Formats: sequence, structure tokens, C-alpha cells
Amino acid sequence: MSKFCGHCGTTLADNATFCPSCGAPVSDQGMPQQQFSQPQQFNQPAYAGAPMGAAKKGLSKNAKLGIIIAAGVVVVGLLVWLIIALLGGGYEKPVKNYVKALEKQDYDLYCEALTPSGSGLAGLTASKPSTSSFQNRIKNMISKYGEDYKISYNVVEKERMDKSQTLGLVDDGYKLKLEFTIVGSKKEATVTKNVTVLKSDGNWYLTSAISL
Repeated sequence: MSKFCGHCGTTLADNATFCPSCGAPVSDQGMPQQQFSQPQQFNQPAYAGAPMGAAKKGLSKNAKLGIIIAAGVVVVGLLVWLIIALLGGGYEKPVKNYVKALEKQDYDLYCEALTPSGSGLAGLTASKPSTSSFQNRIKNMISKYGEDYKISYNVVEKERMDKSQTLGLVDDGYKLKLEFTIVGSKKEATVTKNVTVLKSDGNWYLTSAISL
């Protein structure tokens, strides 16, 4: 009766001690071919459950830390923006509104920059300007610079006011030194002005109109 390798099924010589095909040792009594086990792959990992491919590397600790820090910066930035928006846009808001009102010839925005509605700050901030005074200011700007004038500004200096200067009637206040640049078809000019802004009920106002 023929002998067969118990590992790969190769026919063996009667006196064979090792399989000539797979090299497995041969026992004294051969096994029928139909009973041989699956061929053993000797180049497979010896330990059970060895991964077939390289495991994917996760993010390093430094990368994770960088992502967390970046997310924190974004959150803080959004919170700062929200606080500024809720508190009236900062001390520069009335200056920006004033400039925009002159450029757009917007009387309502002009008044918003100057006069707090129902705040009882008479004597500290400008009274509501008349439409005629606003129109005269616009005419003067057009006469000086032309109808297409544009205005930009920089804050040169700022000094926070204490309660003795504001009589304790407002939430906050600044004295500002502003440098305005006006560019038009007729003329270009740079004008430096000292202005005061006050905060009341969460909103900022100019204490007087700015002559440019």
C-alpha cells in the first residue's frame, strides 16, 4: 500500500523519512491521501491571529494636541466676536457709523453715531442734529473733496476715561486721537482730530460731530 504525506498528500517511498515536497517528517505508518490535512505554510507567522497587512497608524499625540488647540482658538475667537457684537461693537463703532453716514449721506446713521436714544445724557453727548445741519455738512464735504469722496481713519492714541471725567453717568469712555484721510476728485487731505466716545446701555456714541 502506498504511503502519502500527512501534510501535503504527496506520494512517498516506502523507506522515506521526510516528504520530498514539503519536508515534513513521515511517520512509520502512512495515511490515506483523502485524510491528509491542509498544507502547512511554514512562512506564515508562527503566532495565531497575525495581521495580514500592516496596521494603520493613528494620529500622534502632537497632532491630536494641535487639533485641540486649533479648535480652542476658533471657539475663543467666536466668543470674542459675539461679546463685541452684543456689547455694541466696541468704542470705534460710532466713529465707523459717522464715517459711513457721511459717505452714504445717511441722516439716520449720522444721528445713531451721535445721540443715545432716551439715555438722559444731556450735556455729555451731542443733541440730535437737525436735517438741515446734516445737509450743510454733506454740502461742505462735496465742496471740498468732490461728490465721490471716501473717508478712512486710524486710531493714533486712546486714553480711557475715569468716572470723575464722565461724572459716573456712563458705563465707559475714551478720549481718542484720530487721523482721517479723505480722498476725492477735487482734493485729498489728512486731518487729525481729538474726539470723545462714551458708552451707555451697551452702546457707544460720539460726544460731538467731527468736522472734516
